Amino acid sequence: MYSKLSDGQRKILDYNQGNVVVKACPGSGKTYSLAARISRLLREPDLGKKGLAVISFTNIACQEIEDRLSSDFSTPVPLRHPHFLGTIDSFINTFIFLPFGHLIMGCPSRPELVGEPHGPWSVKKFDKDYDQYFDKTTFNSEDILIRIAPYQAFHFKWNYITIGGTVNGHITNIINSKWALFKKGYANQSDANYISLKVLEKYPLIAENVAKKFVNFLIDECQDTNDIHMKIIDILNNRGNSNIMLIGDRDQSIFEWNEARPELFDAKYNIWDKILLYENRRSSQHICNFIRNLSSFSEIKAVNERVKDSVLIPSILGYKMTKKASKKDPTVITAEESHEAFRKILDDFIKECESNGIIINKENVAVLYRGTASSKYLGLSSDVHNFETIPWLRNHYHVKGMIKGKHMYEHGGLNKGYKLLEKSYFEALLRPADPNFYCSGQFISNKIEALGIKEYRREIFKFIDALPFTKDKTLNTWIKEANKSLLDLGINIILNIESSFGDVMIDDYFGEDLNSERLHPFYFGTVHSVKGKTFQAVLLLLGKKSVLKNYETILKADPKFLKSSDLEELRIVYVALSRPELFLKMAVPDSDVKLWTDKLLQNSEEYT
Repeated sequence: MYSKLSDGQRKILDYNQGNVVVKACPGSGKTYSLAARISRLLREPDLGKKGLAVISFTNIACQEIEDRLSSDFSTPVPLRHPHFLGTIDSFINTFIFLPFGHLIMGCPSRPELVGEPHGPWSVKKFDKDYDQYFDKTTFNSEDILIRIAPYQAFHFKWNYITIGGTVNGHITNIINSKWALFKKGYANQSDANYISLKVLEKYPLIAENVAKKFVNFLIDECQDTNDIHMKIIDILNNRGNSNIMLIGDRDQSIFEWNEARPELFDAKYNIWDKILLYENRRSSQHICNFIRNLSSFSEIKAVNERVKDSVLIPSILGYKMTKKASKKDPTVITAEESHEAFRKILDDFIKECESNGIIINKENVAVLYRGTASSKYLGLSSDVHNFETIPWLRNHYHVKGMIKGKHMYEHGGLNKGYKLLEKSYFEALLRPADPNFYCSGQFISNKIEALGIKEYRREIFKFIDALPFTKDKTLNTWIKEANKSLLDLGINIILNIESSFGDVMIDDYFGEDLNSERLHPFYFGTVHSVKGKTFQAVLLLLGKKSVLKNYETILKADPKFLKSSDLEELRIVYVALSRPELFLKMAVPDSDVKLWTDKLLQNSEEYT
């Protein structure tokens, strides 16, 4: 059963007891190794009534662990009580926040999670209403309010301390608003993590109880921990569980926007037992060599017999920038990326894939871009994250949920689509009379109890069936058709958006959520969307600028003086470049080709 494990992977399998950190390069088979260890531990006779806590950071990663357990190690899944396999958020919610969060929040009953990913929070009574920032802020481990949304989402400049040394009045108002909503039982997921930390700090017996529920904690993708996550891990460690395995690759930590801090992983690697996996089972040696200078590994060795000796060599392509007059000042000429600039690069990439026997589909081929504004690279007509062209109106944010839900429903996302439509329906009905109305889980439960499940479902599906299809329609066209259909059926709902920003195709606006076949035959998305995935071929599209600054500035700087955000930008590039098995290309502005060449190929004779 374990014969395919390498020497390094077998160290994970056979590690006895204690705290250990596994540092793994891309494609090292860490999930396979982790599944092997789980299957072995599950077969140990002295497990008793205690379980294993297997934790990762995304549902996709958890599903991959389950798939490995089932297919490679004949282990029944899902894991049953007393074991746990799920995301770190779901672990915190299940064992700490939901049963005990009220002790910190002061709410009279079990708290409720709101905001993404649990459901959009759209409470906004007026322009400067501070309740609107509830899902855009949280607290760090030191009780300081922090942003978890871009600065453009706020109507004021985020300066925490004023010149006079006091806390900014806007921030004080948000803090007061958050605690008022805490007392009503509401929390976003980041709040839930913060509140759970406070529970464990204030109530050591609860911490001890959670720690001793499990014999082992196995925490995957641990480079993505933030300060609160790691403090929770430390408390569980100090309160009775000394069998913790942290697994990750600090070079693939790309969630600093969510306060992820890879140096926390490094610190544990320096003081705990350590296991190093440097053998790459995904990519060819050419690709391993190409990415090594963005890595903290001194060597990445390709060992997959099927691809390791591939002769396809990664390359850096240059493209010309398009000159364009500024909208604010036509006399100012700027250079920017454009759809036309990438068309030939894309066409050539697809042809090369086909000539090398790579079938073009969403499983084999990925075209990735860095940053949300880069949707224009491949001709999408909208950047949904442009705060200047948001079509959603105050107190009508349910319209976004309604259209997105319908779009998902049509494309196979039935459960998520239904939940968005259900929630949006009641907010559309009741918010005109009560701008403070929020459709909570409790409201839906009460509604089902009052109407009965059959009558309740009949009402919801009547609404869903009344909504027009989203295919080949702009937001404006869909709104017009929806309002007519709802009126004809006597459903008292009128939908509104900012029509001047509504002439965008719904497939364009929400296409990235589903990676619709109508847009492109290959996978098309951000680097973050493919973390953990493998493709045969990857084309990475980079602009002149990362999110915050030009790549030239980052690449020319002394690494010792780079900011954490700059280092993360390089890690994001690294994650993208480490996805393919065989074929890799990256496209950058002509002026940046030498900079990237020097960075990636320094000390390499292979490409000179």
